[in-house]
Amino acid sequence: MKDVSNILDHFRVSARSVSNTAFWPDADFRNWDSAGQFDEIQRILFSELVLAKLHKEWPAGDIFRIPIPFLQIVPSSESVPIMIQNPRPGRPSGYWDHPVNQITKGEAELHFLECFDWNRLDYLDFRYYKVQIARFNARPELVGQEALIDRQYALVHLVE
Repeated sequence: MKDVSNILDHFRVSARSVSNTAFWPDADFRNWDSAGQFDEIQRILFSELVLAKLHKEWPAGDIFRIPIPFLQIVPSSESVPIMIQNPRPGRPSGYWDHPVNQITKGEAELHFLECFDWNRLDYLDFRYYKVQIARFNARPELVGQEALIDRQYALVHLVE
């Protein structure tokens, strides 16, 4: 595994800058149509700044929709906080309050999904990596769930 955190950070900061300097300052762009257009710009940025740099391919329509197994998010220290999706009956998403709220190195395999921010129509920071849990040794029932891990507690590894 190769640490490619700096490549993901370059993308994150670039995408954040485009949003916060080109979209957010103009109130006319703070709507869901503009957010959808920004998503397309983000996909292009990700394809060029991350995938091309890593000499990897991923279908453009799957970027930020399908977890990327060769980009794995790993804890940067022995134990770090994590927010795991906790579905409710009739509400499969939107709750990040699963009782498992810590993860240790090597305990799980987390596949990158996207950089995440709580309010897509506000100033963006992309503080979190949104991931899909591909393996969780102690809690196999969590496999397939999405989770958020603060980028300050995480590294991004390229798996060849």
